[in-house]
Amino acid sequence: MRNIDAVIVRKAIIHVLDKSADAPIFTDYEQEIIEDIHEFLEKHIVKALEDEENRKAKFRAGTTVVKDACKLIFENEEQFVEASKLIANQLFKAMKQNNQVSSADLVVCLYEAQEQNYIGILKMDYKKSFIHNLEFLDDKLKISIMPQSIGLPNMGQRLQKCAFIREIEEGGDFDLILLDKQTYRGDDEGEVAQFFSNQFLNCEILVDSRDKTKLFRQSAEKWTRKNLKDDIQKAQEVREEVAAALKNDIEIDVEKFVIDVFGKDVDLQQNFIQQMTQDGLRDQQFDIDKAWVEKRMKRRVIKTDTGIEIKAGYEDFDDKMKFEMLPQGDGTVDIIIKNVRRISER
Repeated sequence: MRNIDAVIVRKAIIHVLDKSADAPIFTDYEQEIIEDIHEFLEKHIVKALEDEENRKAKFRAGTTVVKDACKLIFENEEQFVEASKLIANQLFKAMKQNNQVSSADLVVCLYEAQEQNYIGILKMDYKKSFIHNLEFLDDKLKISIMPQSIGLPNMGQRLQKCAFIREIEEGGDFDLILLDKQTYRGDDEGEVAQFFSNQFLNCEILVDSRDKTKLFRQSAEKWTRKNLKDDIQKAQEVREEVAAALKNDIEIDVEKFVIDVFGKDVDLQQNFIQQMTQDGLRDQQFDIDKAWVEKRMKRRVIKTDTGIEIKAGYEDFDDKMKFEMLPQGDGTVDIIIKNVRRISER
């Protein structure tokens, strides 16, 4: 579902969810999918599905409004309009229960990707924009800039909340891909954080190999910055071991990793594992998501406390003919970039 670069939008509909109203504003007609509309929806769908913050999820057991409405659409596409109203009404009820959630338009679409049908649920939060306004005053033309407070996110912006449901199979490992980029603040954090996944979708967030791979790398870097900030050589060794494991191995065995990296230093081993657990990585063994590694670990960035930043491919940092770090014995290192023939600036 995730790794796609194009979709075919077959059906779409938009409903207005204004929290100041007592009920949603439903349309009884499908959206006409002309070329511009198709491009608009396709860009948002593809962008959300490739977003690294999206997660796999599974509907909870029992009656679930969104799940049941999606089943109606998959079973009979003539139910698309009425089923979309059920979805919109469920989101509206969830929004009304949370003061921090903004009004929006809801787009429900049926799209095809890789010869499979999917349902997209896109919460289109309003974006303030400006348009020109023309009027005649005393037989003279006046053109003014006017604010537009209910503009939809353009194709260059990212949606905050959306879900993509595949045809539901009992016993399947997941039912949908969920993206929720909400920023949480203050005492409302728990309430706002859960409204889309819990109150609206009634689904459980899953942790798959991509999440574990990403979390392992992030947690290892977090631990290294905190515990090895005064030992630049050892910090570099840990980073190189993390990169090598993710690039060369098929799975990560956390206990084996810490033994290989920290030897007999049990305190460092346990401290590293504790950091992983605190950050949510509770599986001691997991498969590495090679697609994520290939996509995210093509280039490496080194920043020094002296204000220098070096960007290059991982293989360039590993090539001793191009790059080397030399410890100086006083806790510092010299960084050498070798065999340079030309230099340019920009």
